[in-house]
Amino acid sequence: MKERGFKINAPEGEPKMDDEVFFNEEMIENRDLSKIAAETFFQEKDIEDPNIGDPLTGTGIRGLRYAKLGDVHLNDANPNAVESVEKALKENDIEASVENKDANVFLSGKPGFFHFIDVDPYGPFTPFLDSTARASNYNSLVGLTATDNSAPTGSYPTVCERRYGSKPLKNGFMHEIALRIYIKEAFENFARYDKFFYPKFCYQFKHYSRIMGIVTESKSRTNKALEKIGYLSYCDECGWRKLERVNKCERCGEKVEHAGPLWTGKISDSRFTEKMLENTPEEWEASKDILEKVHAEAEIVTPFYDLHELASRHDVSVPKRDEVIEALREKGYPVSRTHFGPTGIRTDAPLEDILGIIVN
Repeated sequence: MKERGFKINAPEGEPKMDDEVFFNEEMIENRDLSKIAAETFFQEKDIEDPNIGDPLTGTGIRGLRYAKLGDVHLNDANPNAVESVEKALKENDIEASVENKDANVFLSGKPGFFHFIDVDPYGPFTPFLDSTARASNYNSLVGLTATDNSAPTGSYPTVCERRYGSKPLKNGFMHEIALRIYIKEAFENFARYDKFFYPKFCYQFKHYSRIMGIVTESKSRTNKALEKIGYLSYCDECGWRKLERVNKCERCGEKVEHAGPLWTGKISDSRFTEKMLENTPEEWEASKDILEKVHAEAEIVTPFYDLHELASRHDVSVPKRDEVIEALREKGYPVSRTHFGPTGIRTDAPLEDILGIIVN
């Protein structure tokens, strides 16, 4: 098979856990955006010959795509994967280190070594957080993929509380709640190692969530950012929400539900995503579309609203999204589309003003 010009040895069809080598063709946008983020980070920090770690390499496609950016270190516990990677390196005329170890053993054996670590597991990333924190440099980028979205989106709340120590909510913006729980988990884990993890580019797409953040050594910044670990309050009666723990809805006075602890700050950095856009090839259309949407909403913190859900809740016709966006802009509110869904908008406008537009 080929991806972006690189030859790999991969099984055909839908990926299965019992495949000799695991490969998911549907994750191409994840790999595109991760490569762009890494390239942008190295440029921004002026890092030459960075050490890049791919502890769960599978076919090696991620490592192959990072090869021009720095020194790539690939690893997989599956000997079939190692054999596949070594063939791919020869076929693509690329040099890289390849090891056959448990991912945690691989990372823990290289403390403070990597400038970029890409953790892309099948399921949650939590089993690899401690070793990733140990292996990350004090000036590094870390990417974490999670495919267990059913837990932090509220389908399996007990699993979420056991795995992440947070209570989820199942509602119209549950995928954003999940993303914020993931970021919280990464931030707190790195903080235990006196390292500051700050989200730079985070999103949810298809069946997975992706967290990418910069790691630095700064106890003071970590301590200050602790205030961004909190709760979300949500009124199931009218749809009001706020990234703060309160007991009553500030719009209708009803009792609210809570999700958290979770990350209450920005989920992406628009300065970083703007530079990512400059590095994105025009022909990577799907990946660029995700990035453009994440960039547009990056500075707005309030959780997004799904217009279909609001319309249904308040018994009105579904409005056209672009008309609602234009009306909110005319009122002077920041507003954008959201990458979380085709009928969602993100804005700091009070719910009352949003309803005033869609109801009238």
